[in-house]
This record gives sequence, C-alpha cells and structure tokens, in this order.
Amino acid sequence: MKSIRSQLLLWLVPSFIVIAVLAGTSLYFSEKNRLNSDLDNELNKLARAVRLTNKVAMTPRRFGGNVRSPTELAENTKRLFSDDNNTFYLQAWNEAGNTVSKSENLLANQLSKLKEQQQQSHYNSQLASGENIRLHAFTMRFGPRIGEIAVAVAMSKTEVNQQLASLTYKLIIGGLFFCFLLSFILVWVIRKTLAPIQCLSEKVAQVEAGTLHNRLDTESVPTEIISLITRLNQLLARLEKSFERERQFNNDLAHELRTPLAAIRTTSEVAMKWPEQSSTEDYRYIAQSSIQLQNTIESLLSLARIENTSTEIFIEKVNIATIVKECIALQASLIKERGITIALSLDEQYAIASHPHLLRIIMANLINNSIEYAPENSEVIIDCKCRTAILTVANVAPNFNESDLTAMFDRLWRKDSSRTGTEHVGLGLSIAHSAAKAIGLALSAELDDKQTLTMRLADA
Repeated sequence: MKSIRSQLLLWLVPSFIVIAVLAGTSLYFSEKNRLNSDLDNELNKLARAVRLTNKVAMTPRRFGGNVRSPTELAENTKRLFSDDNNTFYLQAWNEAGNTVSKSENLLANQLSKLKEQQQQSHYNSQLASGENIRLHAFTMRFGPRIGEIAVAVAMSKTEVNQQLASLTYKLIIGGLFFCFLLSFILVWVIRKTLAPIQCLSEKVAQVEAGTLHNRLDTESVPTEIISLITRLNQLLARLEKSFERERQFNNDLAHELRTPLAAIRTTSEVAMKWPEQSSTEDYRYIAQSSIQLQNTIESLLSLARIENTSTEIFIEKVNIATIVKECIALQASLIKERGITIALSLDEQYAIASHPHLLRIIMANLINNSIEYAPENSEVIIDCKCRTAILTVANVAPNFNESDLTAMFDRLWRKDSSRTGTEHVGLGLSIAHSAAKAIGLALSAELDDKQTLTMRLADA
C-alpha cells in the first residue's frame, strides 16, 4: 500500500500538468484566433478599398464617366500596392482565368484564386517562396457588358507566426515553471498537512503497558483525524481495562494456587516431621486441597479450550427443554440441601441450531450459579418461553449491586472478597460467557429494584 503522500502526488501532479497543458492550449488558440481575426479585419478593409476604387472608376458615360475593360479596372487597384515594402498582396483574374493585375511585391508568386463554390472566404495559404499568408478572395461583377474579375488580397503572416512562436515558448517555459512551483507547494502543503499524523504515529509508538492511562491529545489537530484519535483513545481505555483485569487475574490466580499449595506443603511437612501424630484428617485435608487445585486448573484449561474452538464449532439442532432438565437433575441434591424451589417454564418442542456441548456448559453454569448463591428456601425461576431470550435464570441476590454486573464475568471473580470458599474458583460464569461468545450467543445480567438477578442467554 502506497503512502498518502505518494498517492496525492501521483494524482495531483499529473492533474496540474494536464490543467496547465489545457490552459496553455486554450490561450494559444485564443490568441491565434485573435491574430487571424485582426488580419481578416485588415483584409476586409483592403477589399472594401478595392471595391470602392473600381466602382468609382467605372462610372457610366451618361454620368460623365468612361466604361473601361476589366483589365483597365483592375489596374486601378495596383496603385494601392505600389510600395515595395507593403505587406499587402493583390492579384486579379478575368473570366478566362488569366491574371489581369498583380502586386509588384508578389514578383513570381501567385495567389490562390477564388473557387467556384466559394462566394467570399478567408483562409491561410502559402506562396511559392514559402511565405505564409492570410488570404481573402472575392469576385467583382460589372454587368453583362463588362463581365467580372476575381480578386484575391492577402497579408503576410510572418509577424503573426513570430508572435505565436514567442507565445508558445513563453507558455512552455511558464507551464514548466508553474508545474514545478505547484509541485513544490503541493509537497510542502502535504508534508505540513500530514505532520499531525506523523506526530500521532510517534505518540502511538510510545504507548506501553505502563502508559496506557495516557490519552492522545485531540487539540490542534485536523478535524478529519479527530475521530481516529477518539477511536485510539477508546482502544487505549479498553486495553488499560484489559491489562488491569489481566493483572487482577494473575493476582487472583496466584492466590487460588498459593492457598491450597501452602496447605498441602504445611500438612505434609508436619506429617513427615511427626508421623506418629498424623491422622486420617490430615490426609483428607491434603486430598481436598489437591481437588481444589485440580478444579482450578481444569477450569482454566476448559476456558482456554473454549476460547480457541471458534473454528471448530459444529452446529446441530438442540432441544432446550432436554438440556435444562438434565442440568436441573444434576443439581437435585444441592436443591434439596438448600431448600430451593424451581419455577420452571418450558416448551417441550423448543429447539435451536447450536453446539450441544457448549450450550450444556452455559446452562449448567447458569443454573448451578443461581441455585448455589440464591438465599436458602428461596425460588429460582427458569424460563425457556421468553420471546426475547433463549433462556433466563432469575434468583434473589440480596448482597448483589450494580457494580458487580460489570465484573461477574471476569475470570476468578467471586462475590466473596475474602475468597475463603474452597468449592468454587470463580470461573463458572467466565466459562459460560466465553462459551456463549464462541457459538454466537450473548450472555448478560440484569438487577431490578427487588434485588432479583436475571441471567439472560439470547442471540447476539
């Protein structure tokens, strides 16, 4: 991918060149048409003079004039071109096509005679000597007795061509200077304009794990990149939060592993030092601590496997009611022990296309979590008929608050801040949340005014 600077130069510099060429070409042809128009005006004046001279000369005898032949009449116009330095040329022909009058400065050159299909025209021509001329040809009619003569008047285009050549040279030099100047200005403007982006990239390059709390400044920057800076700041905020959670996770994990390991080591060392005083209770305590360690490690492995199985998801039709009943049956002893009442609302025919194993993990964790943390002798509501969700599980949570909703899906999070329990490691909801994300579902939590916590599993 080319840089923005290269792409702008690649598009704008040729555009400037094209504009300069078009402008120069337009100016050239405009000036050329103006000069030709000036020549045509001069030729028209000369043609009127020729007509007037011959008209006066052929006044009829009854008015005191003498009727002359076309040759004599044409000779009257030669006086207009008697000066050898005159830049005007004239030539006249009779009806037979013979030259009856010609300017002396034409020497052996000949002008172009008016064509039969033409009545009056202005066009460019060239003498035999190579001189370029602008020519105006017309016909003078004197009636049936005298006949008509064809006349052509011309002017040299040497001066006009010199002016056009000078103009062409100036346009080329000016165009090149214009293109170089604009290119230089364009490079400077692009560099000046892209300077905030370069500064932004340098600031982003300085971002490290310890500086995630810093934010990029949005002042004195172009409005076009403010949205980019805003998104980067939002990204930094998410990264900061993720790093904070990761640090908290590492601390919690170290605590989860250190406590049972310390218990195992202490108990085993005491048993080794005073074997006669050890009892079955000591070994049972070591076994329970080992089970806690195993549960923690297996839960972490399960979470890792779920987060890395997005490309290995196999979808099939799953009956929701069947899975819910299986999950409730697995918690039968806990339900009886805590006196929990299950309010179940099922649709026996309700089925969705999903991954059965991951869906069972999600529902098992949600139902187990509600039964485990609901107050004793309270009610847990499980609803599979809600139109806005696949499954909702609700229970009273008197010690829960709004701030807990944002952290309850974090790994190793438990409401018990002292973390004295040994049966749970705080990974159940995190595993359920990751599994839901893996199969394209959304797991969320809501807390109403009556302190009822509702876990909602729905389409993402």
